[in-house]
Amino acid sequence: MKNSIKQRYITSAFILLAATVIVKIISAVYKIPLTNYIGATGRGYFSVAYNLCMPVHALTMGAFPLALTRLVSSFEAKGDRLKVKALRIASKKLFFVVGLIGFGFMVIMAKPYANIISSSPKSIYTILAMAPSVFFCCMCAAHRAFAEGFLDMKATAISQTIEALFKMVFGLLFAKISMSKLVEMYIENGAVLGVKVYDEQQALSVIYPITSACAMLGVTLGSIAGYVFAAVYTKIKYNFLPREKVDVKSAYSELLIFSTGLVGATVVQSLANFADTSSIQYCLSMCSADALGEQYMTSANDVYTYVFGIYAVALDFKNLVPAVVMALGVTAVPAVSTAFESGQERFSSLLNSIFKYTVILSAGGGVVIALFYNDMLEIFYGYGNTDIVQNAGRILFLFGVTSLPAAAASTSVYCAQALGYAKQTILPFALSAVVRVLLNFLLISNDSINILGSAVSNFVGFSIILVWNMTVIRRKTKAKFNLLEVFVKPLICAALSYFVTIGIRDSLSASMTDMLIFILSGIICLLSYLVLLILMNCVTLSEIKSIK
Repeated sequence: MKNSIKQRYITSAFILLAATVIVKIISAVYKIPLTNYIGATGRGYFSVAYNLCMPVHALTMGAFPLALTRLVSSFEAKGDRLKVKALRIASKKLFFVVGLIGFGFMVIMAKPYANIISSSPKSIYTILAMAPSVFFCCMCAAHRAFAEGFLDMKATAISQTIEALFKMVFGLLFAKISMSKLVEMYIENGAVLGVKVYDEQQALSVIYPITSACAMLGVTLGSIAGYVFAAVYTKIKYNFLPREKVDVKSAYSELLIFSTGLVGATVVQSLANFADTSSIQYCLSMCSADALGEQYMTSANDVYTYVFGIYAVALDFKNLVPAVVMALGVTAVPAVSTAFESGQERFSSLLNSIFKYTVILSAGGGVVIALFYNDMLEIFYGYGNTDIVQNAGRILFLFGVTSLPAAAASTSVYCAQALGYAKQTILPFALSAVVRVLLNFLLISNDSINILGSAVSNFVGFSIILVWNMTVIRRKTKAKFNLLEVFVKPLICAALSYFVTIGIRDSLSASMTDMLIFILSGIICLLSYLVLLILMNCVTLSEIKSIK
């Protein structure tokens, strides 16, 4: 069993990785028709709700599930099934309480956040429609995290996919039905839900908040469906636990104690991200409006909002790499914990493999973005927003080139926290935030650099987190990292595949359509990268065969 941990990790990571890709594709497909139904204004109401939910989600879903996974994998490695059963019972109670607190916070903060912080009073409907999803996500997390403790990612992968499908199907359905009904009210009565309106603009001002809230109900239904599946799955799959009475109270206390450092790290991480985003907006406002207007060919009156919008578009694509790579970090928690607790001799080998796969995916994703940034922007925005294609290209290319630290840092954090060093991850988060803010002030406030400086500050800031946590792991566990295998060889493969693809793409016939060139170049990029990885022994055939 000890020798199979690496194989189980690869298989579990692949399952979660595949599910993450599917979820991202569903989300991308979902956003386009949703925007057609609820408009850009409706998407704004969505964003306000998510902005309030994300810190709550980070605190409730970032610390406690990780603690449960870590403890379950630890006691399972020791063969203590009574403790595992106690943790299962205690986690259900803990996550129920945490979910209620998160739900209550969303409801209580809905009005003040909508009115004061976001200056969008009508977004309260969307926030309230989303609030129940916090509770059900917490309840679902108790079952997901428990299964993850056994290196079983099926509950997480399938429930996430179910959530995404429900969100897409019912979100679009509710948005379409509510929009058609409310527009019909306006046409027939000149009023919407009893509110008298005098023109189409006033009607849409009343309609959009309601349709956005109806669409958000798809998110809540998705969270309920995901919870039901995860609960049924774990009840059937893990019915082998002993029937003896267990000490639930001590397990409850152990979960809370172990979560303390994780909660602290999550709070600091959330504050760090908030400081980074806020400083980007502030430093951008320090640039000359006329200089930015001339550079981005837009009106100087709203140029700061426009340039930040360009940054947000590029961020949507850039964040795909860390989101996909995060599957490796999540799966690493039970694998690292099990290997470490069982005193496995090949603990260092497992760590090196985890970080190597992280670098391979991160570097590969960065190459794809750097090569095809213009094609991706053209596909999504070429028909109606050609200015986005023209202006977002440079920052997206830089995000591709500098994507590795942002993606790999999450794996280093998960591994450090899985080994019980959550408190040691707090300082690098704080230091990274300070460095990112300072670099933002230095670079983004410069008229000629402006938003491009965010790529540099992100690269440096996440590099600090990555190096710091790897150093902590090495010192605490005496594990040895093979930098040549983990970083150098995958990066060489990524760089070579980039230049090979560039060379071949430039030689393709000019008579081919842009789409055909894009498809052929993508195939060439992926094949050349995979062949180079195999030739340089970064990925072995036995590792590929172990995916079952």
